[in-house]
Amino acid sequence: MRITVKSGPQGRHGIRVVGGLQGERGLERLLPASTGRDRALRRLLEGAGFRGARNETAFLPHGRGWVLAVGLGKAKELSLDTTRQFAATAARTVRARGHTSLSLPVLKERGLGASELVAQALTEGALLGLYRYDALREVPKEDRAKRIDAVTLVVERPSETGPARRGVAKAEVLAEAVRLVRDLINGPANLVTPTVLANEARRIARRYRLRCQVTPFARLKRLGFGGIVGVGQGSAHPAQFIVLDYRPARPAPGLGGARVKATFALCGKGITFDSGGLSLKPSSKMEQMKCDMSGAAAVLGTVQAAAALKLPVRIIGIIAATENMPSGTAQRPGDVIKTLSGKTIEVINTDAEGRLVLADCLHYAKRYKPDAVIDVATLTGACVVALGSEAIGLMTKDETLAARINQAGKRTYERVWRLPLWDEYAPMMKSDIADIKNVSNTGEAGTITAAKFLEIFTEGLRWAHLDIAGTAWTEKGKPYVPKGAVGIGVRLLIQLLEDWK
Repeated sequence: MRITVKSGPQGRHGIRVVGGLQGERGLERLLPASTGRDRALRRLLEGAGFRGARNETAFLPHGRGWVLAVGLGKAKELSLDTTRQFAATAARTVRARGHTSLSLPVLKERGLGASELVAQALTEGALLGLYRYDALREVPKEDRAKRIDAVTLVVERPSETGPARRGVAKAEVLAEAVRLVRDLINGPANLVTPTVLANEARRIARRYRLRCQVTPFARLKRLGFGGIVGVGQGSAHPAQFIVLDYRPARPAPGLGGARVKATFALCGKGITFDSGGLSLKPSSKMEQMKCDMSGAAAVLGTVQAAAALKLPVRIIGIIAATENMPSGTAQRPGDVIKTLSGKTIEVINTDAEGRLVLADCLHYAKRYKPDAVIDVATLTGACVVALGSEAIGLMTKDETLAARINQAGKRTYERVWRLPLWDEYAPMMKSDIADIKNVSNTGEAGTITAAKFLEIFTEGLRWAHLDIAGTAWTEKGKPYVPKGAVGIGVRLLIQLLEDWK
């Protein structure tokens, strides 16, 4: 799909889209600002019952063509995220109607910010809203014919085209990365195996000339990766330990350019299917456990986007990819494993496996002496109970890091909510025969105790934990998040890395 930026009249470039703001008694006004001709359009929309409620639509003939009105909600609630929703709703509606192009106004309204930011939000909304996972099904001919070939963003003044194009370019990079993440998560576990994740890392490395190291299962045993080996030993698909290293190009002497501002390690939980192991999960919705590698997918997408954007930070993506399956070789409740750090873990519940593989990842990250380490994982069902599907669980003791992640979450609308990481939670995982148990003795505070477990392996690191268990998958769908994989984490992490000082 081609996205261009133009200045001048909007109606020349496919279906014209206007935004409606909702007032107390109905449609308050249209965006862009109404002209005399648009006042007639407003009366037409009001006659059709259009009120401007968020993501409400009205598709009407007007002049020589068609106009699509999309509700933006109340003016005081207008934000970059409602702008994303506006673009996604418009693009999906136009596609469903069988049209192939549309034009979107680069909105200028208090609180939205510069044209570059608005253009980025519009492009993200359109590209992510049009996403479909059709790789494994026969798409009906009438649906294949429904596609958007061109989106035009229209600015008021020629001077705004440059900033808007920069916003479009950035959004295209981010959307490509999010689509990659969604494809990996939506793919069934028989097709997206640990080896496939490793091959995806290799593909990214070839494309952007990154360093990629994949350590196979047999070597992980010899090297002492006890957490990963313990989880993966019950599966026919061998575990893979993946390190994808993006190093920004150093500027030539005297030529200026951005210097490397910081080094980050991003650790991703890559359980390509989680049956629970011998502590078998209930069968209801077990098919969704293909999404237990969402953290790993987010790390791959983030490294790809950072390399494409040439961010001036070094990023080491560290991924433990394996399945958690029951078999004659699977680890048992009561087993004690020795991790890469040398610490021992008494495995009480084999379904608390994500923390075991992340223990090895976090310890491995220490060799890079990173400025910050962030792990991303669908770690606990308790996080879904606590925060539902709207917020990522954030746990860290670093106040500055927490504030930066929170700010990035607000800007991208991949919002986080911080939970405590108090030391009083640590005794809940005391073991009589090993250094620690992998679940608490009481069953309380499941999300927090999981983070406290991980904290043991982060000594000397500036670290934050992101539990995306409730936000990685959606059954309902939203304007720019179709049902299924959300692809959360990429935009949040890229924003954090861009803003780092």
